[in-house]
Amino acid sequence: MARVKLKGAVALVTGAGSGIGRAASLALADAGASILAVDLDEGTAKATAELCADRGATAAAYRCDVADAARLYALAERVEAEHGAPDVLVNNAGVGMNARFLDMAPEDWEWIRSINLDGVVHGCRAFGPGMVARGSGHVVNMSSGLGYLPLATTVAYGTTKAAVLAFSRALRSDWGSLGVGVSAVCPGVINTPILERTRFLGEAGAPGAVAFAKRGFSYGHGPEVVARAVLMAIRRNRAMVPAGIEARVGWHLAKLTPLAVSDFVGRPAPMSWLRRGGGA
Repeated sequence: MARVKLKGAVALVTGAGSGIGRAASLALADAGASILAVDLDEGTAKATAELCADRGATAAAYRCDVADAARLYALAERVEAEHGAPDVLVNNAGVGMNARFLDMAPEDWEWIRSINLDGVVHGCRAFGPGMVARGSGHVVNMSSGLGYLPLATTVAYGTTKAAVLAFSRALRSDWGSLGVGVSAVCPGVINTPILERTRFLGEAGAPGAVAFAKRGFSYGHGPEVVARAVLMAIRRNRAMVPAGIEARVGWHLAKLTPLAVSDFVGRPAPMSWLRRGGGA
């Protein structure tokens, strides 16, 4: 399978308005791609497109909620008419949830699944046929290090990201012989605005627990680390790329560490500790 050349490619990025999506859009623009920035917030999508244009790239912005399958398929038809099938698709849009299982309502599960998993699946179904028909292209699906390192308070988030990883590996097997590469990128702790789109429920919603999570993310890698992983995944046609040292170490530990150790690491922190803001 020929690898996608980014110079002159058309790259569509969901969740492009901020964080990893914006960083990936800028990195792809610097590599010579034209950018289609897609976000639920049309204003931030336009801001990303303008930043890409400032770097000399052709760029356009679109508003779309990836949880709305009908709107996503309609966007694919519009993009096909205006730009043709994308050469690169980055399914990045996502939300977070910090909660133990019994603290979540069914509606919480439906919300996070509709974006983190269904949004990826429908993105591939909407934009993939044009790539397959052409016999070239590359899809990058955003998973997470928590997809292979389960934690008690990221039951829903980790489950959706583990599903994205499994889906990406299966789709890679399906589409690889048809000329389309598929990669999963698994970030570690990245300093992005995702906590603004995270539901903190039950014990995990205690002020100290929320403060601890925010403080931890403030020490995370910049989103540019993930953007570089996206470029590597495309250029080298990698099946999976961890982003950040903790994600890389975690991947190897997940393969080598006994399940009993993983079970211990994944246990929730004592609430007395979290109420103090993680010992602060």
